[in-house]
Amino acid sequence: MNLSLAYLEAVDIPLWSILIPLSIYLLYLYGTSPFKLWKKLGVPGPAPVPFFGNTMDLYGPDSSKAAYAKWHSHYGRVYGIYFFRHPALVVTDPELMKQILVRDFNSFRDRMSYDGNILLNREVASGVFFAKGDVWKRIRGIVSPSFSIAKIRAMTGMVNRSAERLGEHVLNFAKDGIPWGAKLFYGAYALDVVTGTGFSIDVDSVSNLDEPFTRHGRSLFIYKNSVKFLAFLAGSLPAVMSIINKYLKVGFFKTEDMDFFDESIKYMVKERKEDSSKLKYNDFLQHLISAEAETGGDDVGSKLSPEEIVAQGIMLFIAGYETASSTLQFLTYELTKHPDVLSKITAEIEEVIGTQEPTYDLCLNLKFTEAAINETLRLYPPLSVLTRQCSQPTTLNGWDLPANTAVVMPLYNIQRDPEFWKDPDTFNPDRFVEGSTSYEPYNPFTYIPFGVGPRLCVGMKLGMLEMKLSLIHILRRVSFTKATPEKLHINDFTSILQPSMPIMIHATPRC
Repeated sequence: MNLSLAYLEAVDIPLWSILIPLSIYLLYLYGTSPFKLWKKLGVPGPAPVPFFGNTMDLYGPDSSKAAYAKWHSHYGRVYGIYFFRHPALVVTDPELMKQILVRDFNSFRDRMSYDGNILLNREVASGVFFAKGDVWKRIRGIVSPSFSIAKIRAMTGMVNRSAERLGEHVLNFAKDGIPWGAKLFYGAYALDVVTGTGFSIDVDSVSNLDEPFTRHGRSLFIYKNSVKFLAFLAGSLPAVMSIINKYLKVGFFKTEDMDFFDESIKYMVKERKEDSSKLKYNDFLQHLISAEAETGGDDVGSKLSPEEIVAQGIMLFIAGYETASSTLQFLTYELTKHPDVLSKITAEIEEVIGTQEPTYDLCLNLKFTEAAINETLRLYPPLSVLTRQCSQPTTLNGWDLPANTAVVMPLYNIQRDPEFWKDPDTFNPDRFVEGSTSYEPYNPFTYIPFGVGPRLCVGMKLGMLEMKLSLIHILRRVSFTKATPEKLHINDFTSILQPSMPIMIHATPRC
């Protein structure tokens, strides 16, 4: 090295003129080194850009929905892309999806993590949605009984109370001729359901939109542009982002929201443990507390740690808020555009429920209402993209995939694919009603808004009940007449579909 430096000095070549090109070259190698996999395996796909792979198209102004549609037209139902430097196989073939999600589930048990979960907040890392491997399996087994049909039946009265409050508020808006924000009020209702069924707290979020649980729950899904920048940095230069995160503690969800839910759940757990009255709670939190591991106990492998209890509680807020409120806002929007469907739902509610208090079993008879919810979930899935990641070297479709290779299934595109659905962009609940002229049997792997297989959404049945009850109590009182904006523009940066402008609903009293 000394000889080299001496030579450079002798020929009067500045050291920086060598180091800068060398650094650029090494940086280029780093940015492109993973991009050989799909070419090596003979998998077609778009050309990647150094560091970013194909992510610029996914996060560009045309949205990931448009990118997947463009790639599908060029490369077919299976092709390879790169999330930054992370290889991902995009699959829209139902048989391959069945293999990934069901038959070979043990190889594809985890969700994709293109950045090593650098931005995943510590408070939710062990939540059932994000957990991996055997940790996920243990937690899923503990959480699932909380959502049994028997427990959901027992929760119906509480959900009815929240839905009735929502109905009264919507009626007051209708009487005053004032439009109401669909996501705002459905979100408050969803949080009422979560706090009631999950924690036995009656916060009445619909009446008080600035109540702390409501405010922080709503804030979870309001993203700043800085989040997109951090996501790009974490994906393209994870080592740099890891250092930043170590000192700044930035995350996907806002710190103030995580702190609020973390402290609130810990306080509720402490309060219940210290409660001398030993009051019996029949809710999600009590089930988690009952499953807490005693330090040093023999059964720690089948129990939850205190941190895992908090993570499941926060996940209940995240999942319970977004899925129901988003689906209801899109359904209500579609009902204003299709008054014939609105009339059929209203008539079915009058026939099946009448004036009596709706029960879980009565709601099972709302077949057309459920079809309308299903059609909404087809057009606007809660997650526009479903992902998996192989935990070990795996052969799929004749290709030998290395461990940690991701699989991406763009549900939004699959559930609007004209090969699978007639008039795919048309809102037509009758396609889910057996015996109707529009009904056609469909491949179950072309409609999976709640997922499928062992990682099927654990709260699906409660979510369906929650949505039906809200419609019952609202449509007993009002009829939807108009929605704005006239045409929706939907953002999908986080795989969660959100209108670029809030949906506002106009309604008139029915009596």
